[in-house]
This record gives sequence, C-alpha cells and structure tokens, in this order.
Amino acid sequence: MQRIAFALPIKPDRVDDYRRTHAAVWPELLEENVKAGIRNFTIVLFMNHAIGLLECDDWEAASAYLDKSDVQARWQAEHADILDVDTASGLVPLQMLEELFHQD
Repeated sequence: MQRIAFALPIKPDRVDDYRRTHAAVWPELLEENVKAGIRNFTIVLFMNHAIGLLECDDWEAASAYLDKSDVQARWQAEHADILDVDTASGLVPLQMLEELFHQD
C-alpha cells in the first residue's frame, strides 16, 4: 500500500468556491476514484492550499487510469479557474509531499 500526499494551491479569492465543489463531489467521480484503486481519500484546507491524503496500491496505475477518465477531465475543467496552477495541458499538476512520519 502507498500513502500519497499532495498540495494544490487555490486562488485566494476562490477558496469558498473550492469548498463548495468539494461539499458536493460528483458520485461518478467518487466511483472513478474507487475504480482507480484510491481509498481513504481526504482533502484538508491549509490557508489557500488543498492538501490531499490518500491510499492506493499503485499510484502510477491510479494516476494513469484517472488521466484517461472523462469524469476526471470534467472535474479538472471545473476547477481550472479556481486552482492557482497552470492547467494548459488539461491536467492539474500535483505538488507531491514527502511523508516524514506516520503512526497507525
């Protein structure tokens, strides 16, 4: 099992929009995450950064699956103007975080 952590910067004036979309995540997106092998997925907010924490068996395989997902592409398009990142490629670039400590 892999634990993955990432950060996404949110435009400071769009934090409430990010909160709103994540209060009503599309059921079909949740299904795609499960099909990709993602579980125990949490997003927390730190100032204007979304910090994602998740578990999966194979992050590269999960990412490859989601990169081909129409649902994921629509979700990312929905957030293109909310996130403070370059989405010219159509994909939201994740800033991966290093795990320093974990306790079960």
